[in-house]
Amino acid sequence: MRIAIIEDEPLAAEKLTGYIHRQWPEAQILATLASIDEVIHFFNQPQSLDLLFSDIDLSDGQVFSALEQIDLPCPVIFTTSYNDYWMNAFQHQGIEYLLKPFSFKRFSQAVANYHSLFTQRQAAEPIAFKQRFIIKQQGASEMLNVTEIHCFRAANGTILAGDKQGQYHILSDNNLSQLEAQLDPKVFFRINRADIININSLIKFETYTKETLALYIKGYSEMLVTSKTRTANFRKWLES
Repeated sequence: MRIAIIEDEPLAAEKLTGYIHRQWPEAQILATLASIDEVIHFFNQPQSLDLLFSDIDLSDGQVFSALEQIDLPCPVIFTTSYNDYWMNAFQHQGIEYLLKPFSFKRFSQAVANYHSLFTQRQAAEPIAFKQRFIIKQQGASEMLNVTEIHCFRAANGTILAGDKQGQYHILSDNNLSQLEAQLDPKVFFRINRADIININSLIKFETYTKETLALYIKGYSEMLVTSKTRTANFRKWLES
């Protein structure tokens, strides 16, 4: 288990570290970051993480100002003394919101939610991936099958599903990380912090910068660009 912590209060960081090692004795805490600059510097390099624990109010500003500049490789459990930021938290790959001071029991509940969303089930148990969405069309509800979706895009707290006609539909889901966990990873890949594509919709791709690729999707004139932290895994995914 590879974990990073964003926390500028030493006692809070120490308590959280204790909870983590109590939950996962073999966990590797790769970094404890205490400022916006440290967060940006750490995540500007490719990181292999399973989970991030993050405070919100740091000494030099809110952590969201850093998260908006980087491509997180994992979900986030936010830890904070304030109940005002939960909407922002879930727009930045948050899957849980722990109010300080939280007990180990509450911590374990958050961890259980992480496991239910992101860890592999036993091989004997088939994984039930998302098959369809209910969408609103002119006052009525219609079904949109996952097979008809070429891409998912997150913007301003809303998730859009792009269909094969090049039209976007607003989904009731508002957390791209949780949605990603419900999709078949053999078919869908998250190419950056805001976009997930269907492999069957990919027409071609080409070099965009030294570390990124430009992707062209059926029915869409706008190209999508992989983030530098996901490009290598995207290439491997295409060949798997």
